[in-house]
Amino acid sequence: MRSKIADAIKLKNAPVAILLTDRKPEKALQFREGEQERGSERRENCIIPMFAAATKGRTAVLEKDTVRCPGGQVGLCFGTYQLGYIEYFLSTGKEGEFEGEYRKKTPELVREFIRNIPDISVPTRYVVMKPFGEVTDEEIDEVAIVVFMVNPDQLSALATLANFDRPTNDNVITLFGSGCGSIVHQVLEQARSERPKAVIGLTDLTARKYIDKDVLSFSVPFKRFLEMEANVDESFLTRGKDWLEIAKRL
Repeated sequence: MRSKIADAIKLKNAPVAILLTDRKPEKALQFREGEQERGSERRENCIIPMFAAATKGRTAVLEKDTVRCPGGQVGLCFGTYQLGYIEYFLSTGKEGEFEGEYRKKTPELVREFIRNIPDISVPTRYVVMKPFGEVTDEEIDEVAIVVFMVNPDQLSALATLANFDRPTNDNVITLFGSGCGSIVHQVLEQARSERPKAVIGLTDLTARKYIDKDVLSFSVPFKRFLEMEANVDESFLTRGKDWLEIAKRL
């Protein structure tokens, strides 16, 4: 499949389709069960390198049994946070045991944050990330999310397009959370709404290490993506002088 939006904003790499499926794609990148455990040492591999590979043409498949990162479990809607560690890890750490990341001021604030995370579970065994252009007709009903990796000019265009067909001005949001949560969990939460919003993501500092310094993610539930695609021809993307001028430098 080809995206009108991607063409109009001169996207360098294809958007990434995130599929919820019970079918495991062949030759896909994946974590092997148990590979993140070495003796007593627990290696919590980040999901974002898998996503980054999908932006460059690969297909990645993720499932509950192979995702060991607590943030990844929640971000991909495979599980929930278990208190006792995470509230200290995201804040002050525990003296003499492990360092914190200082993303929240206190463990109490983390606990409150976790209590307010919507409980969302994927209805399928696998979460698949692949280039949108490689989605087959057989897979189209499994696409749940489309993610664009964009620079500031392209982000401005997408944010404007997300507001093009609505009278309100709050149709794009940015939330605190894990990188994978900003491209899956937060977007599936929006998919529950009658008027789903787009989500700007990958502001997670851990995730930033794995992606280019000048890009952010812009993710939309697939239904909303189709609405935005249908608006391209009558929008500023083809008729607006300001955008056409900006597009020359992309």
